[in-house]
Amino acid sequence: MRTLRIAAVQMCSGQDRSANLAQAQTLMEEAVARGAQLIALPENFSFLAWEGAKLSVVEDLEHGPSIQLLRSFAAMHGVMIVGGSVPLRAGDKVTNTCLVFDPSGAIVARYDKIHLFDIALDADHAFQESRYIAPGNELVTFKAYARTMGLSICYDLRFPELFRRLALRGAEVLFVPSAFTWRTGTYHWELLLRARAVENLCYVVAPAQQGRHNDRRESYGHAMIVDPWGQILAQAPDSPGVIVAELDFEHLAQTRRKLPCLDHVRVLDG
Repeated sequence: MRTLRIAAVQMCSGQDRSANLAQAQTLMEEAVARGAQLIALPENFSFLAWEGAKLSVVEDLEHGPSIQLLRSFAAMHGVMIVGGSVPLRAGDKVTNTCLVFDPSGAIVARYDKIHLFDIALDADHAFQESRYIAPGNELVTFKAYARTMGLSICYDLRFPELFRRLALRGAEVLFVPSAFTWRTGTYHWELLLRARAVENLCYVVAPAQQGRHNDRRESYGHAMIVDPWGQILAQAPDSPGVIVAELDFEHLAQTRRKLPCLDHVRVLDG
């Protein structure tokens, strides 16, 4: 497949899971109507509150309402879905997990967020995900339409070594479902997404949370699809919605031939 039509969803999720799932379904239907073959949802698409609240909405792979929605939607419409993230049980904590569904509705990949958002910019911008979330420890790539793609979630974006390893495993498309805070996103979101695309000569697809979720949490939004040259193919406005772009894999191959950075990687000791 030379081209792939891909959609990234932007949402403003909250604590009402039913309302969030209804919004996700509506936006995915819009993506299908616009010809998307693969749909990517943002981090915490089904539930976004304070981190400890995720313990009350833990899902399982067989009966979770978010997972059932994505499985049935993928099968009904014959599309692939990169399912943002949902909380799965991990002892007395949860994982922040991205599941990928193929056009039959089967789960073909699972990625548990590796890097946890433990930061304190100031009194109003302090987070400690590790208090409630167990980190993953495995890099994940998967096949979609005969192309190799790699998974990450939000804060992972700040760790370029993760993306380089995904690229060296053959990834041509890198997903970054996110709920980037307004404070950090204003300065770093576009910069980091374009850098990860350029340094790995990959497409980067970043569905996002946007707007105010509660009195403590506001997300930056600006869901984005970036090409291997760092050009922004599509960017969402400041509202929930869908962006769509055509990924051209011949363009990616030509870019890698002209600028073969991945062939020149050297790992030095010391």
